[in-house]
Amino acid sequence: MRMSKVFILFSALLLFSCGNRIIYYGRAYTPTETVDIFFRESDVTEPNEIMGKATLEVSSKRNSDRVQAKLVKRAKKKGADALIFDDISLTTTGAATGGAAAGVGRRRGFLGIFGSKTKYSRGQQVKVTLIKYKKNIPG
Repeated sequence: MRMSKVFILFSALLLFSCGNRIIYYGRAYTPTETVDIFFRESDVTEPNEIMGKATLEVSSKRNSDRVQAKLVKRAKKKGADALIFDDISLTTTGAATGGAAAGVGRRRGFLGIFGSKTKYSRGQQVKVTLIKYKKNIPG
């Protein structure tokens, strides 16, 4: 029984840690139907306020249209009127894996072969700013 609980907990942890999550800090308003997209803050002509910042890390193989759609969907859910893409950068992450050991015991120590392997994966990190037009802020 105890082993099954540990397995379920480990499986859930593994499942949720591998997902592409959007990390968001900021305010939320009533969900919106449309979100304008900008790539420079100076392109936004409507008076506005910054309502929050979001970051999404995905595999570099992920389609950019899908990444953009995912961020727009989250912006709509949070009630943003517009989204500014602040930074899009490529990342490299590494995960060390354990190695094997083999050897022979000697009087003065252990003689052996140790090894480990590091697996690198490429990704992209997208940072956005969510904004709310002042005319749409509840008074």
